[in-house]
Amino acid sequence: MTVHAVDHVGLQVADAAEAARYFCDAYGFHIEAEADAGTGFADGHSLVLAHGGVRLVVTSAGHPEQPGAEFVARHGDGVRDVAFSSTDVAADFARAVAAGAEAVQEPRVFEEDGAGRVVVAVIGTHEGLLHSLVQRDTPDGDFLPGRYRPLPVAAASGEPAAPLLRSVDHLALCLAPGSLDTWVSFYERALGLRHTYNESIKVGGQVMDSKVVQDETRGITFTMVEPRAEGKRGQLHDFLDNFGGPGVQHIAFGTDAITDAVRGLAERGVEFLSTPAEYYNGLAGRGIDVGVDTEVLRELSLLVDQDEWGHLIQIFTRSPYPRRTVFFELIQRVEARTFGSGNIKALYEAVERERTRAADSDEGTSPAPAMTAAR
Repeated sequence: MTVHAVDHVGLQVADAAEAARYFCDAYGFHIEAEADAGTGFADGHSLVLAHGGVRLVVTSAGHPEQPGAEFVARHGDGVRDVAFSSTDVAADFARAVAAGAEAVQEPRVFEEDGAGRVVVAVIGTHEGLLHSLVQRDTPDGDFLPGRYRPLPVAAASGEPAAPLLRSVDHLALCLAPGSLDTWVSFYERALGLRHTYNESIKVGGQVMDSKVVQDETRGITFTMVEPRAEGKRGQLHDFLDNFGGPGVQHIAFGTDAITDAVRGLAERGVEFLSTPAEYYNGLAGRGIDVGVDTEVLRELSLLVDQDEWGHLIQIFTRSPYPRRTVFFELIQRVEARTFGSGNIKALYEAVERERTRAADSDEGTSPAPAMTAAR
């Protein structure tokens, strides 16, 4: 397989314009391109958002009978398509379908003079999550020539903020009990990803199993987690109930300056989960030094961890969605390759407080972040 990076993440939403405003206002994205009936886009209204090395595509259906509308009715706003960069879409599509992926869209060429050439195919998983395979023969060309109209940044949404986000570091999938190995096998067979990490987690009466699949360059990483039947109900069950099944539970944005990013995004209105004060009292005992003063970590509620390769700093947001499903993570890696398994207890405590707060308040919007660490 030639898939090697996340090209973009596609969110199906009730209102693309409203969703775009949120990401522009809260995260500093700018609108890069637009598709609608005027560009021959038959699926409603779609906007391409960019910030640093991250590209999101928010799409809303044009009428209730479209698949996008059915997705939102079942799941609420959420991730419908994780698109991968490919250097040979036709071959990758054929291999994936032969390995059991659903053939959603055969390879199709989008090309215009001066706008570049893009080849796109789409495959589906057994649970409806889509993966577009995107071959950009002109890397600096339009997002999708002839289908999306480019929008000048200043005219679309003002000048872009200084980039705080570098990449999509990983995506976390919350899965139904007993399905983890099936999903791992699918990604190994259909997309040639490798199973790289395992972890079983027991905390607060909840038991969770987690596995990670990645491509060889780690440009594509899925952390996948399922609750065990013998554990008590908890955060993973909340997501599965509120989302109406398995799906992408959070998107982790990589950053090279997490303290600047958290301060900047908090000023823009992004709400981050808090961390118990005692967590920071225990850092010295864990022998972790990430080069950031403990008081700064405490002030910003940043979590830290280390593995045999290096260390990382991370933080999770509250979900902005009424169903308290999809949320976001910021992560800064200094050579670390794992996902913060040393933070499981602190995360569990923080999220349980959020669940209690949401239950006690009709206005609660906390997420249900499962512990997707894996080692």
